[in-house]
Amino acid sequence: MTERIERTQDLYLIDMTGNPLPAEEGQVRFLNNDIWGFVNGAVVSLTAGGSGITESQHEGLDTLVHEIDENSYDEVTYTGSDATSYIVWTSPSKTRKIREEQYTYGTGHRVTQCVTTQYDGTGAVKMTMTETYTYVNSRVDTITRVKTGSP
Repeated sequence: MTERIERTQDLYLIDMTGNPLPAEEGQVRFLNNDIWGFVNGAVVSLTAGGSGITESQHEGLDTLVHEIDENSYDEVTYTGSDATSYIVWTSPSKTRKIREEQYTYGTGHRVTQCVTTQYDGTGAVKMTMTETYTYVNSRVDTITRVKTGSP
């Protein structure tokens, strides 16, 4: 497929009802009064429910921008010199959490486990990921991640 970049003021899609759904990444088709696209390896309605892609497809996207976009208030809790939790709140009033990390330490003040909890818009737990760290000498050797919950 050859890349073609054009700029247009208006875009009109031809109704392709009766033709197959898009089958290649980036293809878009107008079928049965809906706009369909092949996104992240799957065919999705780009207009149904106004959401575009599914929540599990969204999970697979690079989400660094999410933290850049969110307005938040961050709180760090310490026990001695060790940070034991990092909480991202929606505001300084700390009424609803966005995300929370809990740290467990082993010998030599080394983090052995980090449990990250992601909350939904209502403040309910959405997903949890547990990271377990192993060390060789004084360096992190491996990190094992286990996710629970669903996108």
